[in-house]
Amino acid sequence: KIFLRGDTTGFKRWWGITTVLGFLFLVGQLVAWRQLVADGVYLDTNPSSSFFYVFTAAHGLHLLGGVIALAIIPLVKGRRITRKTATSVAGLYWHFMDGLWVFLFAILIMGR
Repeated sequence: KIFLRGDTTGFKRWWGITTVLGFLFLVGQLVAWRQLVADGVYLDTNPSSSFFYVFTAAHGLHLLGGVIALAIIPLVKGRRITRKTATSVAGLYWHFMDGLWVFLFAILIMGR
């Protein structure tokens, strides 16, 4: 809504915060994987470690897609797509990701 109201300063601030947080999460995930490898926990160590690696890799790839979408928004100059459309598409992607993770969280809770 900030973008649609014309508050470009607020939009740029929240866009930047979201992009940085997404990137930091990806860095944190790599640090976690390196720690697991240092502790001798690999993809094929056991089913639990396999699940963790595959689950977090899928999450990381989806997050990377969202971060790339956010990074592209400032580059949009309105030739084929307007910045408003690019922002809406990126917003839809992130909202889909939110819904997906709520669904997955519910599945994991019910599977206990």
